[in-house]
Amino acid sequence: MYNVKRNPHETRVVITGMGTINPIANDVSEFWENLIAGKSGVRLAQRTDLSDFPVKIGGEVDFPDLSKYIHKKMIRRLGRFIILGHVAASQAYWDAGFDKDEVAKNPHRYGAIIGTGDAGNELHYKTFERMEESGMDSVSPFYVVGVIPNTPPAYFAKEFGLFGPNFSVNSACATSNHAFGTAAAMIKSGFADVMFAGGTEAVVAKPGFAGFGVIYALSRRNDTPATASRPFDKDRDGFVLGEGSGVLCLEELEHAKKRGAKIYAELTGYGMSCDAYDLVAPHPEGRGASAAMQSALENAELNTGDIDLINAHGTSTQLGDLTENNAIRKTFGDDTDRIPLHSTKSMIGHLIGAAGGTEAIAAILALEKGVIHPSINLFEQDPEIKLNIVANKPMEKKVKHVLSNSFGFGGQNSSIIISKFED
Repeated sequence: MYNVKRNPHETRVVITGMGTINPIANDVSEFWENLIAGKSGVRLAQRTDLSDFPVKIGGEVDFPDLSKYIHKKMIRRLGRFIILGHVAASQAYWDAGFDKDEVAKNPHRYGAIIGTGDAGNELHYKTFERMEESGMDSVSPFYVVGVIPNTPPAYFAKEFGLFGPNFSVNSACATSNHAFGTAAAMIKSGFADVMFAGGTEAVVAKPGFAGFGVIYALSRRNDTPATASRPFDKDRDGFVLGEGSGVLCLEELEHAKKRGAKIYAELTGYGMSCDAYDLVAPHPEGRGASAAMQSALENAELNTGDIDLINAHGTSTQLGDLTENNAIRKTFGDDTDRIPLHSTKSMIGHLIGAAGGTEAIAAILALEKGVIHPSINLFEQDPEIKLNIVANKPMEKKVKHVLSNSFGFGGQNSSIIISKFED
């Protein structure tokens, strides 16, 4: 069976598995522990020689024992973003409780959409260096598959036998939420029963520091890396590059119930828009960002008063944070003052295409635990930003609906709503 007929307006998509690797954790359990503790994963870069760069800090991942996840020979052949994505996707698969025999009964009903913003930029750079020094014959035959954006979902599908929809999406920092929305659409339209979706990124490398550094987008607090990422703070001076991956298992509700899966939450809303304004700067009034949030609310059939938490895009740039403030206030009006808000990037930096993937997991954990992780490094809130920020300490609160924002270069905006599951 390849396709089934479904009413997309009645089909419900739930979350039955989670996986992440990021600057403060190698799995979901460790991620939650360090989020609540307010731990920063930003440090002086150790993998990359940045002695000649004005920015020397980033959110790096220390790999666990990868033998559980990936063959040793493939570690040498694949780009770092692929390895990170495979770790997170594998965790989500195992967490959802699947095994290969079950999947093999109808593999066309299982798919993956794992996006990336910058794909294999580090491997590109190293390959070009080697080619300039030693010629074309020095290029690895695995170079192409090691850098192209669709390798993370393709490699994951090969290893776990998923024959269904499989591709990557790329919309800069909005990538992961676009992956979630597109994967949910695959399920609602009958192309799949189960989709693994999210993002992966390994941009903490010389090309990333050069590209974002030359436009002065990065924080230069090299002397105090742990406090460099300061979303909504008066003295914020740019974002911090981070790396990692966040992947969810999305599943059609009846399919999940039939196999007795643990249901963490439900993906109830998805919205997207384009600023159509500038290739880098957001629209100053938050026109597109507000439209994405409003679209997500309409898709979820919720009102602004239903939202209990906003996981902000919150990058720590002067313009970006102020624009998001404007967009949220435009969307939520007087409800803005009531709704708690935080930025996961305050601890892990900006994971670009993987940002929304990790932040969706933080949102799900808030629903499950009844605790909202803090937005750290808020020393003095920007007086122009009128948001109810959960500053520096966690907050206990029953949460039913979370809105999570991801906005990217090109004016590409995506918002999702994750809700507590109710049968």
